[in-house]
Amino acid sequence: MATGSPARTGRPRRDGRRGRRTVAVVAAVAALAAMSACGGSADGGSSDPGRTVDLTDFTPGPAEGWDAAGFSVDAASLKCSGAAPNPTRGITDTSVKVGGLADLTAVATSSMAGADVGAKVRFSRANDAGGVAGRAIDFIGVKDSALDPARNGQEGQALVEQDQVFAVVPTMTVFANFLDATCPQKVPFFGWGIDTAFCDTATGFGITGCLLADPPKVDATTWGLVATSILGPIAEAKTKSVAVLGLDTDASRAGVNAVVRGIRLAGIPVVYDKSPIPLSGLNDATPIINDLMTANQGRPVDLVIFPGDFASTTKVTEALQAAGYQGDTLNLVGYDPRLAGFPALDGAHTLLQFAQVEADTPALKQLVADFAKYAPEQPLTLPALAGYWSADMFVAALEATGRDLTVDTFLKKLNGGDFSYYVEDTVPETRWPLNHEATPPCFALAQLTAGKYQVDTALTCGSLLPQAAATAKPTG
Repeated sequence: MATGSPARTGRPRRDGRRGRRTVAVVAAVAALAAMSACGGSADGGSSDPGRTVDLTDFTPGPAEGWDAAGFSVDAASLKCSGAAPNPTRGITDTSVKVGGLADLTAVATSSMAGADVGAKVRFSRANDAGGVAGRAIDFIGVKDSALDPARNGQEGQALVEQDQVFAVVPTMTVFANFLDATCPQKVPFFGWGIDTAFCDTATGFGITGCLLADPPKVDATTWGLVATSILGPIAEAKTKSVAVLGLDTDASRAGVNAVVRGIRLAGIPVVYDKSPIPLSGLNDATPIINDLMTANQGRPVDLVIFPGDFASTTKVTEALQAAGYQGDTLNLVGYDPRLAGFPALDGAHTLLQFAQVEADTPALKQLVADFAKYAPEQPLTLPALAGYWSADMFVAALEATGRDLTVDTFLKKLNGGDFSYYVEDTVPETRWPLNHEATPPCFALAQLTAGKYQVDTALTCGSLLPQAAATAKPTG
């Protein structure tokens, strides 16, 4: 099912050739990361409700060529920049050694399980095609950091000092302690940017760019576009009401704040933004439901957004249904093939950062064929997809660098200003070094309908909004 070699224009890029408890931690991690991704304070401060931008900024566009609004990044100013002490680490004439780091397990459940399989699938296809620039990818597997900060650092040190890997792929962890080992040795890493290591470092390359900038240097139109995708055109959306509901944690409050800020930038009213759900779990949803059903001047809100974990999201969703709620709900936890028959999520929208399998693009057809060939038992979960695309991005980076491969030539190519990664209509374009300090202003929406996932909104992008410039624009 391969569709041939990628068409390349301008900067090197990658085109389109291409049980409930199990997903709980994954979804919560991804949710909190995505919340902080789309503009707004990462410290949980106020949402700055008076600041809006021109309505013309909220026009959905393609996943490639999004407007950076003049924002740029000097790679030399980033952490972990400079020459590598051992520039040929992990490289031979015939191979390049790669190992991954991910939160594959936790105490009570799994987290990024499947990320290891996704990367192995993509590397297997690359090796079967003859490797990259004459080298096979020697993939030694993924070390499990197990949602433990100490273990995160220890496993990162093992990858660098014992395994002597050229790069860490995929990297999908909550903690960034591995930087203590990778940064001094200038070890590149590729993954889903759900930790702070992908921000302000010259060596971190996320398929979603830098999700957790602290403080963020730019705003984005992303959340306004998300809201209008569900509520209707922006002029109509401004007449609707939104509620944002989170957990009683600092991270979740920061996420709620980022969502609220992004939606209010579009001039859409947010009439409820609270984080009342205990981390230990929600025993009684009644007070929350009463608030949501009356927050819009005594009427129910039109859209409820849950930047929270799987258990609380589903409990509140079920309680809303029981209360007769007729509006829309949006979560970040509801896309997983193992959840398709879960009635509590029927009708719910789920926010994604890359296209869902049902989008059926040429790249996704290739992905499905690859999993069928190399890992037929692996469900196509978000971690599995993220592991695959992280590996694909690394393959694209190797191809762009070519045969003259060292750590220094590799990072010089990627951070030189002419490298970007894009999978047509599937993974949004990232540009380097710009996306070391920002995330692409992009999203996709899935909706579970009658036990099947539908493409609610195909992968689309808005624009970045420099914070000083955004304040000066009229609301229209």
